[in-house]
Amino acid sequence: MISAIVPTLNAARDLHLLLSALVPAAADGLVRQVLVVDGGSSDGTLELCEDAGADVLTTTLADAVAGARGEWVLVLPVNLRLRRGWGEAVAAHLERGGQAALLTEGVDQGGWLARLRTPARAGVLLRRSAAAALGSTADLDALRRLAGRAPRLS
Repeated sequence: MISAIVPTLNAARDLHLLLSALVPAAADGLVRQVLVVDGGSSDGTLELCEDAGADVLTTTLADAVAGARGEWVLVLPVNLRLRRGWGEAVAAHLERGGQAALLTEGVDQGGWLARLRTPARAGVLLRRSAAAALGSTADLDALRRLAGRAPRLS
């Protein structure tokens, strides 16, 4: 159903935490593929991905989107801390008809103005076809802009 894509470089510690949070969703069948886009880390990232069953691409985010097998892509910054229950929130969102969504660490505490801004550590859930339309210009910020004022899931 979902291909999770994680762009990273020399962030094995953060990647370990994120991959651990993806495991329950993979076991439940929500996440069917994990792609790590890495520019050539020397910190154990490749070994970590191999142990976790994630595929490593040393190309671009756009190439990862093109190679995604899921109908949906979930692009996650490596330092995002997924909350317990995030998979259920995403599954429920998709069951209700799904649309683009931002996946955040929780509710922003900065007032209404802060809630209008996309948090720096927000992931984005998009249909693969919408993400692929960006072509070679796809990066996490461009995908967030494409999602616009999508609902936030945490």
